[in-house]
Amino acid sequence: MNALITGSLTLSLLHALIPSHWLPFITIGQTERWSYRQLMTVTAVAGLAHTISTSLLGLLVSLAGWQLAENYHDLSERAIPLLLLALGLWYLMQHVRHRHVHDHIDATVTRKARSFGTLLLSLGLAMFLSPCLEIEAYFLSAGAKGWQAVLLVALIYNVVTLSGMLIMVTLGRHGLRRIDPHWFEHHENLITGLTLVGLAVLNFFIEF
Repeated sequence: MNALITGSLTLSLLHALIPSHWLPFITIGQTERWSYRQLMTVTAVAGLAHTISTSLLGLLVSLAGWQLAENYHDLSERAIPLLLLALGLWYLMQHVRHRHVHDHIDATVTRKARSFGTLLLSLGLAMFLSPCLEIEAYFLSAGAKGWQAVLLVALIYNVVTLSGMLIMVTLGRHGLRRIDPHWFEHHENLITGLTLVGLAVLNFFIEF
């Protein structure tokens, strides 16, 4: 259970801190001259849409873990670390190919929609339709351990990711934007990939 909590917390923090989860809100807010309240409202709504869609997908994945509960030992020792490793290698391949596959917010949103209400709906929909797949390995593991574990993973992911996004947007509005985030944007696939590979290696030695 410790590895399950640690892994879920690590990936949730990673997603909250990576610029694609908070920088677009700051830049769009600046362009549209949003107030701080409007900026936080959009971030909260879009972030919640994102975590809810990820959690809903996670609930479906957890059903597979529940079906495999009888073989949980093999699942925790082999399948889940291998899934994390495969995801990590996929992100590293995307980094090598220089493709930003994890940009949740399409730039065309800002060109097609100008009113606050329309932008709010567009950004929320964009985030809802782009669930994060990395955390799903932990939903799979949680499903094999029971619904309490599934709810724990969902709670960790929703609270940490949403809180982190709001904090980063607040910091960005008050001066963090002066720091060039392009290195992190350019290397976010590398960071994600290395994190997933590290978690896979860790979980080869520590049972979920």
